[in-house]
Amino acid sequence: MQDNVVALLISSILVLAGVTVARFFREASLLAAFFLVGFIGLELTLLFLT
Repeated sequence: MQDNVVALLISSILVLAGVTVARFFREASLLAAFFLVGFIGLELTLLFLT
Protein backbone atom coordinates (compact mmCIF):
# COMPACT_ATOMS: atom_id res chain seq x y z
CA MET A 1 0.00 0.00 0.00
CA GLN A 2 2.87 2.38 0.68
CA ASP A 3 4.12 1.86 -2.88
CA ASN A 4 0.75 2.99 -4.23
CA VAL A 5 0.90 6.18 -2.17
CA VAL A 6 4.39 6.94 -3.48
CA ALA A 7 3.23 6.28 -7.05
CA LEU A 8 0.24 8.55 -6.47
CA LEU A 9 2.52 11.33 -5.21
CA ILE A 10 4.88 10.96 -8.18
CA SER A 11 1.92 10.99 -10.57
CA SER A 12 0.59 14.17 -8.97
CA ILE A 13 3.96 15.87 -9.37
CA LEU A 14 4.10 14.86 -13.03
CA VAL A 15 0.57 16.18 -13.60
CA LEU A 16 1.62 19.54 -12.14
CA ALA A 17 4.70 19.54 -14.36
CA GLY A 18 2.50 18.83 -17.39
CA VAL A 19 0.18 21.71 -16.51
CA THR A 20 3.18 24.01 -16.19
CA VAL A 21 4.56 22.92 -19.57
CA ALA A 22 1.16 23.35 -21.22
CA ARG A 23 0.76 26.80 -19.73
CA PHE A 24 4.15 28.23 -20.72
CA PHE A 25 4.86 26.38 -23.98
CA ARG A 26 1.83 26.53 -26.26
CA GLU A 27 3.54 24.38 -28.93
CA ALA A 28 3.84 21.46 -26.54
CA SER A 29 0.32 21.75 -25.15
CA LEU A 30 -1.07 18.88 -27.25
CA LEU A 31 1.72 16.56 -26.14
CA ALA A 32 1.30 17.72 -22.56
CA ALA A 33 -2.44 17.06 -22.81
CA PHE A 34 -1.81 13.41 -23.71
CA PHE A 35 0.56 13.04 -20.77
CA LEU A 36 -1.90 14.76 -18.45
CA VAL A 37 -4.75 12.48 -19.45
CA GLY A 38 -2.53 9.44 -18.96
CA PHE A 39 -1.23 10.52 -15.59
CA ILE A 40 -4.65 11.58 -14.35
CA GLY A 41 -5.96 8.16 -15.36
CA LEU A 42 -3.08 6.51 -13.52
CA GLU A 43 -3.69 8.70 -10.49
CA LEU A 44 -7.39 7.85 -10.37
CA THR A 45 -6.65 4.14 -10.79
CA LEU A 46 -4.16 4.19 -7.93
CA LEU A 47 -6.55 6.22 -5.81
CA PHE A 48 -9.30 3.64 -6.22
CA LEU A 49 -6.89 0.75 -5.57
CA THR A 50 -5.61 2.15 -2.26
